[in-house]
Amino acid sequence: MTKDQVSLMTSIFYIGAFLGSFVGGWVVNTIGRKWGLIIPMILQLFANAFIVLAKSPLLLYLSRIFSGILLGAIFVVLPIFIVEVTEKRLRITLGNFFGATGMVGLLLSKGLAALGFYVVPITTIALTIVFLGCFAMFPDTPEYLLFRNKPEDAEKALKFYRGIPSESPLEGAIIEEFEEIKNVVSLRGQKTSIKMKDLKGGTTILGIIISLILTSNMNFTGIRLTSSFTESILEDAGIHLDNVMLDISMSVLQVFGAILTIYLVRWIKVRRSFLTFYFLSLIGFFGAAVHYYLHERGMNLVPFTWSYMICITLAIVVPLGGINTLCMSSASQVLSLKIRGCVLGVMNTVSLGVAFFMTQYYLVLVDTVGNSAVMAAFGLWCLFAGIFSIFYLPELESKTFSEIVESLNRRLPACIRERSF
Repeated sequence: MTKDQVSLMTSIFYIGAFLGSFVGGWVVNTIGRKWGLIIPMILQLFANAFIVLAKSPLLLYLSRIFSGILLGAIFVVLPIFIVEVTEKRLRITLGNFFGATGMVGLLLSKGLAALGFYVVPITTIALTIVFLGCFAMFPDTPEYLLFRNKPEDAEKALKFYRGIPSESPLEGAIIEEFEEIKNVVSLRGQKTSIKMKDLKGGTTILGIIISLILTSNMNFTGIRLTSSFTESILEDAGIHLDNVMLDISMSVLQVFGAILTIYLVRWIKVRRSFLTFYFLSLIGFFGAAVHYYLHERGMNLVPFTWSYMICITLAIVVPLGGINTLCMSSASQVLSLKIRGCVLGVMNTVSLGVAFFMTQYYLVLVDTVGNSAVMAAFGLWCLFAGIFSIFYLPELESKTFSEIVESLNRRLPACIRERSF
């Protein structure tokens, strides 16, 4: 393939991701969370089959589009599905497993790729078939079924996800949980069509702003750029390492970072974990910015290579292994059931658009303003996001949606607080 064809393959993936994010936000309210996951996975079957069968670039283009649709839809639908089927005390934990398993999958794909070109698509086809075969037996989420006025199906679904035999009645804490779910559904209305009034109200607007900040982290904490341009970033600092070993080492560190996040959240909760990761990223980015600033002015920093490597490792590993993992499990929790899919779909679509242009023009930006300015900008975003979190991000660990709404309401100015809370 020519360089132009390879470039088109990169761009066309984002087109698929745009479609997946936008359509995913609509699908979750119309055909459900379950089918919102099944349909993209079916497309992924075709995507990998096209790679195996490809004799021309056309099938590879189609494969990239379908893979992009999967990625865009998964980032919208899966966090919502996890939030709605999981007990409140485990929501963040299982949501973080989503990020951790994604990192593990990326690392495994790199290892499998070394065994041959067709190993990854064939393995993925087999795993996708197993997933579809198992997941087809799962009911939709209790919240969605109540949202579509199916209380009996919702009760059966809750029993399924709590391991209760279908013929047994709900008891104790499960009854309380079911009543809370009913409250979540009725809190913002049960009509499926979304109107402007559904996006009004102080707590709703604050929830949307929080979700915007969290989804923007993917771009403005440098997650996509530092992981995509690691080799270039190190070379600009005068450090030359083996590319394969560097890639694997960073992937392993990110996996450990994602796993560590799971335990950290259970220890110090969500809000403090965010603040910890923003602080560590701030140190990493500002430290790297200082190193680049001095390097760009001709200073010999070889004796301080160790300090730069610590800073750049923090800047690459912490945002992807920590901040991104938490964002995926947190953004949907501050949004009401009715608007979760719509808001996250639009935000992820915009985020992917920003990512496309940042990735395309990152090297031009570096040549224009220098690595020091870019790293400092990422650090400033972490500072802003940290300060915003101190004042406006509620604690999400083991909280019901009603409790989160009450917490959001307390963070509003007194003149616009919602009296119903």
